[in-house]
Amino acid sequence: MYFGKKNSEEPEIIMEDTIVYACGSADCNGWMRKDFASENYDCPMCGSQLIEEVRELPKIENEYNAFK
Repeated sequence: MYFGKKNSEEPEIIMEDTIVYACGSADCNGWMRKDFASENYDCPMCGSQLIEEVRELPKIENEYNAFK
């Protein structure tokens, strides 16, 4: 008899404090991680000023290796 062991093992999600830029407008929910933000500190959704915050988000690896 075969039991699906593969589905029972889920990867562990590591949460960490992350610096983000959040939109300062009360009507907009836009935000982006500091690692992926451009030098223009205006919200791409509404054009308001972005404010630096710290949020607890899942850790992501953003290293790029073209030979993998």
